[in-house]
Formats: sequence, C-alpha cells, structure tokens
Amino acid sequence: MFRLRIRDLKNDYGTGKENLTADFLQAIGFLGTDGPRTRETKRAKTGILLFTKCLIPQPTRSWTTSEIASELGVPLQAIYRHLQWLREAGFLTEDFPGKAEDPKKVRLWHYDLQKAWAGVENRAKICLETYRNIVNNLNKKLKEAKEMVPDGMMILDKDEAFEIDIREIEMSGDRNYDEDLGALGRGIGLLSNHHHPYNESMPYKIIDECFFQRPDRAWTAEEIAAWIETTRPTAYRHLNKLISLGLIERCRAADGGPPTSAFHLRYGSLEKGWHKIETQIELVLEKYRKTIKQLSEN
Repeated sequence: MFRLRIRDLKNDYGTGKENLTADFLQAIGFLGTDGPRTRETKRAKTGILLFTKCLIPQPTRSWTTSEIASELGVPLQAIYRHLQWLREAGFLTEDFPGKAEDPKKVRLWHYDLQKAWAGVENRAKICLETYRNIVNNLNKKLKEAKEMVPDGMMILDKDEAFEIDIREIEMSGDRNYDEDLGALGRGIGLLSNHHHPYNESMPYKIIDECFFQRPDRAWTAEEIAAWIETTRPTAYRHLNKLISLGLIERCRAADGGPPTSAFHLRYGSLEKGWHKIETQIELVLEKYRKTIKQLSEN
C-alpha cells in the first residue's frame, strides 16, 4: 500500500552525494522507524546502498534480487522489504522474464530517476485528492470560528517542524462522520491500527472534541489532560503530533497573563487549516523534486 512521509527539510540538509541520498531517504520514510541513530541500522545502510550503488548510478538497468544482493554484499532477505516499499510507492516496477523459468527483474519506472519520482508524486496527489474530499465532507458538519485566533489570545510565533504521512486509504461509498475522520487520521499518520476503534482513541477525541467541535476555544495541556482523563505528558505528546501535522497552533494570552502556553485549531477552521497544510506539502514535494534532480545529475 502506498505511503510517503512529507517532512520539512532544512536548507542545509544533505551535504555531499551520500549524505544527500541518506537525508532524502530518511525524510521520505524509506529507512524505516525514524530516530537519531536510524542510519546506523543494517536496514538503513542497505537501503542507502541500494540507491547509491544500484538505482542512481545505473538507472536503465534491470536487476534480479540476487544481483542486487550481490552488488550490495548483503543476504537476499535484507533487500526484500526495501524493494516492496519501492514497488508500493510506484518507484520500481517488474520486468517480466522472457521465459517462465527466468527470474523476475526490477527496475526504475521509465528507466529514469526523475520520471520514476514523478510517478510517486502522482500517487501522493491522488491520496491528497481523497483527503481533500474527506475534509470537505467533515467541514459540512463542523462549525467555523468567527476569528482565526480565539478571543483574547495571540499566536505564539515559533518555528514548528512539519511532518505528515501520505498513505493510501480504502474508502467505502456511504460514510458517516466517525468513518471520515478515522480515514483521514489513518491516512495522515494521526491514527494507527492500535487506536481501533478510532472514535474511542485518545488522539481522535483530542482533535475532535477539543478542536473540531470547539474551533473558537484555546486549550492548555492541563485542560486537555483533564478532559481526556490522561496525564499531562501524554497530552503534550498528542498535542505535539497535531502541531507537526499542521492541524493546531500554539497561542498565549494577548495581555501577557495566563495562559502563557495554549493550543487552538489552526485558523479556527479545518477547511482553512487544511488548505495551508496542502501548501506546506507542495513546498516539501518541491524540495524532494529538486533533490531527485540533483541526485540524477551527479
């Protein structure tokens, strides 16, 4: 199933071809679970080598899995997960063998790094169109705040990291509010399988009950924790996730008094906030596009 991570990239990311490749692959989610030591894992090192030794320098070649494993000096099982990720993303395709007994081969779509990435982007945009339709459906059932910032509050000007998933989701014809919000949350990485049933999960209740249903209100972390009946650190963890997704913003009392730190629905509207999220996604995709061009030309 298609999935791609969209992460805001710093202007100085990726100095040198190998670092550029590693930074890019980590940003899009190809290297697996993210963390400060991600690149030190065997899985990550294999994924980086797959690009630096096979796909980038030899874009027109078709490979058997045995040939890739031999080129990278790793066992066969070490590359299967990487190849599956790239096929599901639409980056790689299979060449059908001339004879039934011949092994299958994989290659870049169109035998070209930039054209293959264009296919990945097209898949992402199809997902975004699905999300947009869901947002439109949800918005019909939600109220919009009269002001973009709650009364008596001002936005805290802070540089927040932006990170959102784009995942393919299966949609049924007739859906209710809970199903729509669950599908959107699953698609963008807010909800996962262990949150099922979604409408009873903590992240669902926070975004829906505290922000979508109250777009005119600012909440402190303590108020969120009390409402959801959880601890303050847990509330902060979910709030930070919603901030990174671009759904909510930090704010504080305009008169300098308490609260000095609170949270509100971005622009007081899911529809307006989602429009900004799409703009941010396009900016990141543009950086991804430039990176692929840079890698293909080196």
